Amino acid sequence: MLGSKIENILRKMEKQEKFEQENPYKIPNSEKLLSIGRNTGIFYNILLKSKNVKRILEIGMSAGYSTMWFAEAISNQKDGKIITIDQDKNKIERAKRNFVQGGLYDLIEIRHGDALEVLSQINVEKSSAELFDFVFIDADKERYIQYFDAVLPMVKPGGFIGADNILFPERFQRFTRSYVEHVQKIPNIRTVTIPIDNGEELSLKLY
Repeated sequence: MLGSKIENILRKMEKQEKFEQENPYKIPNSEKLLSIGRNTGIFYNILLKSKNVKRILEIGMSAGYSTMWFAEAISNQKDGKIITIDQDKNKIERAKRNFVQGGLYDLIEIRHGDALEVLSQINVEKSSAELFDFVFIDADKERYIQYFDAVLPMVKPGGFIGADNILFPERFQRFTRSYVEHVQKIPNIRTVTIPIDNGEELSLKLY
């Protein structure tokens, strides 16, 4: 069961997401939440808890809906930490407020900037002890393959890489199909498309 503070924030964001979907022209795209679905949040929350995940990297934070599901999953882990990336300063401020109100802020390190540039910085900084247990990709779909290739060396053997919007919206499918085909060809990856909400591609790094 989620804590009441976290649950209240998530429910509030879900109402906002529903309003945006039902009224697509009333809110500018730059201000939309563009978050994962609740079932997807629950799915990853269960997965992360079951694997005792501690270190998470997220590409595409938006207002922090998915980040909060991830953070709650590792909130009882000693040394649990999330690094999350976004280049929209307004959404970063919205996310910070949500994290503080949910009591999760201390678990989360926000990096501002272009994701590929930030990933390059993180790769230089990390040591073998700082590899990630889980990486989540939910940013510009045309660069999904670049993101995957950039983060793969940063993931522990036995770690996971998740990617959102694999099935929907349909306008992204030419990018996400290429992503899935790319991932399927990598020898040390076992991957599956999960038809939940907008579709997830979950990839396991074997070695």
